[in-house]
Amino acid sequence: MIIIVGAGLAGLACATRLEEFGEDWLLLEASNAPGGRVATEVTPEGFLLDRGFQVLLDSYPIARKLLNFEALRPRYFESGALLADDNGWERFLNPLRRWDWSLSALFGKTFSLSEKLTLGAYAARQLLRSDGSLLENPCGRSTLVELQQLGLDGGILESFLRPFFAGVFLDNDLGTDASIFRYDLKKFVLGRALLPAGGMGEIARQLASRLPGQRIRYRSAVVSLRRSGERVTHVILENGEEIACDQLVLATEEWATRHLLGLDHGRNWSGVSTLYFEGEEALYEGGLLVLPCGKSRLVRHFTDLTNTAPEYAPVGKRLLSATVLHPLSGNRDGLDLVSHAKAEITGLLPDFRSWRFLKEVRISRALPSQSQGYPRMLLSRRVLPNLVLAGDQVAPASIESALVSGLAAADDLCAR
Repeated sequence: MIIIVGAGLAGLACATRLEEFGEDWLLLEASNAPGGRVATEVTPEGFLLDRGFQVLLDSYPIARKLLNFEALRPRYFESGALLADDNGWERFLNPLRRWDWSLSALFGKTFSLSEKLTLGAYAARQLLRSDGSLLENPCGRSTLVELQQLGLDGGILESFLRPFFAGVFLDNDLGTDASIFRYDLKKFVLGRALLPAGGMGEIARQLASRLPGQRIRYRSAVVSLRRSGERVTHVILENGEEIACDQLVLATEEWATRHLLGLDHGRNWSGVSTLYFEGEEALYEGGLLVLPCGKSRLVRHFTDLTNTAPEYAPVGKRLLSATVLHPLSGNRDGLDLVSHAKAEITGLLPDFRSWRFLKEVRISRALPSQSQGYPRMLLSRRVLPNLVLAGDQVAPASIESALVSGLAAADDLCAR
């Protein structure tokens, strides 16, 4: 029997591969639903609140193999962003997707033509490299240092690069290893960001729906492991039940894995709050992310989700999400997040004053540190002869990498 602990995307991908191989497996999940951090709450009013602002990229090759994108009913963002400051707005679009915008982009005022050409040439170089070569060769320098060396630390940094990628990395200082930046830049340039019409939780629900229901046990939290020599023989559940295992996959959060293995606390984690607001009137046109200019903004980015996915709100209503990183920028830890976030957005969009706060979704451990040289901080995929790890404890933190790591764990077990 192969036991998988954790029904996040890595655990579900692992179970999918084991089922293909005809293996005897059991998936244990502490919560009452699959998905881990990729989940969606449906409010009584009918709003869809994802567990933090997340998107799926259609340029992820393994995601495209494992998922039926059409069945997800994808709702696509426009490839680009709205750059906003107190002096006005500028639309910045991906020229590979919008050739009609390319000429006007040359005369945009937010940042210089030289910066645009430099970023374009840099992105083109990443397109020529394989995903493996980008991720398997950490740069040993931060994203910010990489941008500074490219000369991209002028207007383009605070108006576009920092607000956009700080929201991706949950790292306002852009201390994330530049290899992650290169990979993500390639995927955003090549692909389109989407939301499933039923919320991001549809990704996990689709994967779980293809697996035999009797092989997935929810509300089954694993609290300890029983070992014999260099092998794990049993997993012990919160209710005291012991389940024997021949092989074990821990597709749990890194902090949970470290606790089960008796290791130290490991890497630091970034936290994030997603503030949801409801309204009736559209604030701007287009399915775009709004990037407020400046390093010290409390709200790193926001978007009217119903511009992209009308299904995220009941008929006649609109839903906006605003992303606030922790620790808070500007040393605002003691202040009322909602009031200050609403004031910032209203300063850019006066009509937002009439919108109402709906809910804060706060995740204290949203992403593990991927600072320069981060691979040295990752755990080894094989911990014991019959114990393999999956998820962002052994791979970069992304939906694609989670799926890849789950498949790799299954392949590793079945090859032995």
